[in-house]
Amino acid sequence: MAWTSVAPECIIEDVRVDRRRAKFIERYGFSEKAVYFEGKYIPISLIHSVRMQPSVYHPGMCCGSALPVFKIRVDYGGEKPAVLMIERKSNVEKAIAMICAANPEVIIDKENILFPEL
Repeated sequence: MAWTSVAPECIIEDVRVDRRRAKFIERYGFSEKAVYFEGKYIPISLIHSVRMQPSVYHPGMCCGSALPVFKIRVDYGGEKPAVLMIERKSNVEKAIAMICAANPEVIIDKENILFPEL
């Protein structure tokens, strides 16, 4: 699979190697260089801020049963931020910690903060 950067001006030269080294949390890969999702990646150096919020997922795309999930909004300066949907609170904490460890300048949006310990 060819991985493409969400920002064509900022690409990772060894993207295959980096993705193999990435640690996966649910269906998303996190490395020191990028966040991988749906055949694309966001270079960590482009990420400005992250925001976590509780949400629900409707698997049948209609009203009725819904699963509680958490969404992480990743703002990287593009026209639309990336939204990562994660089921467990502990996995959200790990994902945010991995992003912040790779890029200490990332701002955690405190407006909708769920996890004061981060």
